[in-house]
Amino acid sequence: MEVQNFVNDLNKDFFNGALSPAFTEQLLQLPMDRPDVFAMVQRMFGAMNQANFPAQDLSVMVGEVLGTLLARILPGAWEGRVPPITVPGRHKVIDQYIKNRMGSTAGSKSMLDIGCGFPPYTTLESSKLVSDWKIIAADPSLPVYLVYDEQENYATFDADKNVIYFQPSIPSVENWNALLSDAKATKARFGGLLDELLSQPHPSTSGNPRLETNPIKAYETDKLSFVRGGIGQVDIEPVDCIRCFNVLYYFDDAFFQNALQWFENKLNEGGMLLAGGNWAASSECYYHEYQKIDGHLVEKEFAFGIDTLCPFGVVTWYANHDDDRQTARLIHYLGIIRKDKSFMDEFYKLNDALRAKYGLCPRDAHGYYGIVDPSISPLELWQLVEKIINELNEAGLNHKAAEVLNQAGLKARINEVGHVAINLQ
Repeated sequence: MEVQNFVNDLNKDFFNGALSPAFTEQLLQLPMDRPDVFAMVQRMFGAMNQANFPAQDLSVMVGEVLGTLLARILPGAWEGRVPPITVPGRHKVIDQYIKNRMGSTAGSKSMLDIGCGFPPYTTLESSKLVSDWKIIAADPSLPVYLVYDEQENYATFDADKNVIYFQPSIPSVENWNALLSDAKATKARFGGLLDELLSQPHPSTSGNPRLETNPIKAYETDKLSFVRGGIGQVDIEPVDCIRCFNVLYYFDDAFFQNALQWFENKLNEGGMLLAGGNWAASSECYYHEYQKIDGHLVEKEFAFGIDTLCPFGVVTWYANHDDDRQTARLIHYLGIIRKDKSFMDEFYKLNDALRAKYGLCPRDAHGYYGIVDPSISPLELWQLVEKIINELNEAGLNHKAAEVLNQAGLKARINEVGHVAINLQ
């Protein structure tokens, strides 16, 4: 398919031709040889349309992510494997929610963190917050070898020295593109670096470049252990809590249903499952909460952050299959809220002011969200996104969004960490 025709059709079919030239210019970088990417983008735009998401709210930054980065982080770029993408602080708010919901009960608890990624930043952060809990973290992509290059970018390898995954030290669009513009060359470079380090009598384990063998062992304690495996593959005793984030949106609903059955068997009576998605600084956060009652998993609530109404990234729309139940539910609720003009006028007034204040894709003269102030570092960007989310909540916009849902006949509240939560019982 010609990219120009594809982009033109998307613009016409989902936005009545209203996408900005700067945004569509970014989309023109989509790779013609990747039908999985074309299908993903079309699915995302369909979700935006269902949620009453206007063209003016698609920033140039989002266009860049869709046009250049998306193809490089989908399973199609990793021989069909789910990439173990991870960033520090991603589950900060979820950790606090789990502690608030379960920390007041007597005695220590146990948790399975399924799809922990590597390095296991978020698992380590969880273990510090609930230091008396026993935590088991699992991921099918846990490496045998870990290599860091001179810039602290890293690559992981299996026992046969095949590259599993690689990631920039700071996961900005620019840094991702630098590694992934020629993935074959990057794999070869890291492979050569591994051979070079293994040939040394005493390969360096500090400084850069450096090699770590069975690196996951360095993180284990008497309370924290790691196993290689995914959903349905990990043989453990039942636990009190399961956290499964940024995993299920790669699979279809049949897999989701089988996963729920497996989770049910791996939870203690009264135990809690949180399953959903998010990105850096717990942005674009959404999740189901389930509880095991009388031997069965019961759907309790669905919650999401106020920033999903106008996200900085693409996790809000990130569904790899048409029957993704969590994305469908999130889009349904966002669509109800976005139809309330009075609420959206108030939301835009503050949200746009904060974007302008912090230089994060403020609106241009034509009313479209633009680019990030180039003086802002990738790390600072997500710190500022977190500030915007907090300020939206402090202004009570999360409460007002919940009230819109209540007026639509739903049972919504603001949960312990400021997310809009809908009672599903």
